[in-house]
Amino acid sequence: MRSSTKVGLVLVAVIAAFAGYYGNKILGSKPPEIAPGQEVTPELAQEAIGALFGPFPPEFIVPTGFQRHEPVRSANEPDSSIPTQPLSKWEELKPGHQVDVPEWPEAVGKYYIQRLTENTWWILADLFAVTLYVGEFEALIIDMPEFMFMGELFSNIDDILDGKPLTTLVYSHPHTDHIGAAQRFYDHQQARGIDVKIIGTQRTIREMDRYQMPLPRPNVVVGDGRAKFEFDGKEFIYASVVDWAHTGADAYVITPDGVLTVVDIFYGNRLPLHDYSGVQNMNGWVQIMRHMAGEDWHVANIGHVNVAHHKGLLRSLEYTSDIYEAWFRVAPKYWDRNFFPHAAVGESYVATFLRNLFDKIAFEVALELKPKWGHLPHWTLAHDHAMKVQWDLFLNYRYKDEPEIRPSFEPIPPNR
Repeated sequence: MRSSTKVGLVLVAVIAAFAGYYGNKILGSKPPEIAPGQEVTPELAQEAIGALFGPFPPEFIVPTGFQRHEPVRSANEPDSSIPTQPLSKWEELKPGHQVDVPEWPEAVGKYYIQRLTENTWWILADLFAVTLYVGEFEALIIDMPEFMFMGELFSNIDDILDGKPLTTLVYSHPHTDHIGAAQRFYDHQQARGIDVKIIGTQRTIREMDRYQMPLPRPNVVVGDGRAKFEFDGKEFIYASVVDWAHTGADAYVITPDGVLTVVDIFYGNRLPLHDYSGVQNMNGWVQIMRHMAGEDWHVANIGHVNVAHHKGLLRSLEYTSDIYEAWFRVAPKYWDRNFFPHAAVGESYVATFLRNLFDKIAFEVALELKPKWGHLPHWTLAHDHAMKVQWDLFLNYRYKDEPEIRPSFEPIPPNR
């Protein structure tokens, strides 16, 4: 036998022995199975901690089962509990109905337009939705998404405008995917002799300045809080009621005919987007949802996918409330000073300990939610939702010593 062959065989044997030894150790360190609804005792919690963090570095272990290293795939059919109406540019949407539109556009630049009321339309193009309000003498539009081009827009709405000028642009929030075409709109209308009004708050301007957005700033500035502005002789609500939620300048707008526009906050026919649409402050998200739950409106443009209703908003609040409640039950079992001396094993760092600890808590929270919520679209993102909520609770509440202190999810009426 040649020398190189002998060396190769020896290396294979060594690798096999190494893999077998450590492979068995890794397999032996899997956390115990925890069934949905099963009570997790302190003893079981301690066993789970030991299984997750020792004697191997936690980087070897993927405890969640939520495809952390693979693409997440949809697992559930669309929610069939919401009645669906055929898309119509001229027939008003029936109460409680959503619109029959595809999940993905059939073509680039294709417009899906639904009349909501006598004066208000919902317009979806390239995954982004805007609200068009046509008054007696002029028209107003809420948001101007980055993929919106003026030729396409006006060719689809000129018959709705019926000669009335589109004079006013309202910003729902300062994210460029939803207002990225504002400069194109402004320049297009100014070239046609229309002096464009752009409505927002000082918060809107502050956030646009913070990110150096090359977009026109609001030139009609309304106050913070639940403010109002007048358009075409009618009163609109413009409510910027929290400091931080999805952004530092989120607002919801309610037209005189009861159409709510709020963008990237909730979905009516599914669970939230991953990370709650990148929310920057979960407490602020809860607060703006509570305010909208207390308002009087009958259909909402949520900026994507489809329209929504009060029922969908309340369901989203309830789902989030359930995450919080489950977290208050689960987290105390896994956060104790007695765990610390046993957590950092080998070359493991505190950061990897925390990452895996958070994974474990979020996974168990998601397991608790599955019997009630696991049938809805976006359920495969439940681990993301629990992880996002976790930072808010982990850092801001005395959940072990004073567990009775926790956020409220009750609607807030407009006079509060």
